[in-house]
Amino acid sequence: MKQSRPTLRAQKITKTFGTDTVLAGIDLELAPGEWLGILGESGSGKSTLLRILGRFLDAEQGDVFFKGQLLKPVASELMPGHEAIRLIHQEFELFPNQTVEENIAYSLRFYELDYRLEKVAELLETTALKSVKDRKAKLLSGGEKQRTAIAKAIAERPDVLLLDEPFAHLDNHNRRVLADAIERLRRQQKMSCIFVTHEAADALAWSDRIAVLRDGEIIQIGTPQEVYNNPANSYVAELTGDINWIAGEKGKKQFYIRPEKIKPTRNPEKSRWIGKVEAVRFHGNHWEIRCIKGKEQLSFYRNKPDLEIGQEVHLTYASKDLKSIL
Repeated sequence: MKQSRPTLRAQKITKTFGTDTVLAGIDLELAPGEWLGILGESGSGKSTLLRILGRFLDAEQGDVFFKGQLLKPVASELMPGHEAIRLIHQEFELFPNQTVEENIAYSLRFYELDYRLEKVAELLETTALKSVKDRKAKLLSGGEKQRTAIAKAIAERPDVLLLDEPFAHLDNHNRRVLADAIERLRRQQKMSCIFVTHEAADALAWSDRIAVLRDGEIIQIGTPQEVYNNPANSYVAELTGDINWIAGEKGKKQFYIRPEKIKPTRNPEKSRWIGKVEAVRFHGNHWEIRCIKGKEQLSFYRNKPDLEIGQEVHLTYASKDLKSIL
């Protein structure tokens, strides 16, 4: 089966600011209709990479291709950006004294009135903004501003949507509403998207593939399941979720295991670790149980608070779930 050409491709992207190398030889491909999450800590180069891909910033080295065509340097263009690529900044760039409806309609100002009205109504529905369509942008909540910026950006059906920390600074309600809007976008608009985030849960939930960025380098790329279950190193393992470290024989080798892979057992023959409960923490949909044995510590999850602090517990896990990272 013939593979489709990447919608967007970055090749050997290197960017420096003064003496600091922010991006070091980044290679990246975005397939048609793919949602690619770039996961990394603050300062890893995520936002800089988005600005380069969105054609708002030039790299010192490397090229960006759109549907196989080499894109010209930003400095050679009269206006930064690309008509088929839309970057949504964290500042949103809305007209503060215009309503939600007017902000969205502005992107369609060159189209006929009937089409403009139909498209705006569709976007208001998709992004769950009908109830605030007459509210001025300066009076919107953070989540409403984010959704308005997305609706405005996709009004002309770009090929690529770039989102910079889309869930940052949102409360739980607005995160859920935005998540629902993004799910509708994925289903209805069929566009490709790259979004950057420092939250592993967001990258795992919304990505077809995840690229883990650290100090300007991609250290692993794969499906969410591949990155979570088979991290390339301890940094990726700890970045993508909770882990327990277990010392190997004579302390020569360390292993890790996810808390959800550990279970208490009443059968001493199945026990692989014995300790005492040190803390019981409620996380809403589960309890985290932390146990200690000397200087060692293990945490695991329960769906009910059936263990008490100070209680001795026997823990077991499958050998296949014990991972080695050299």
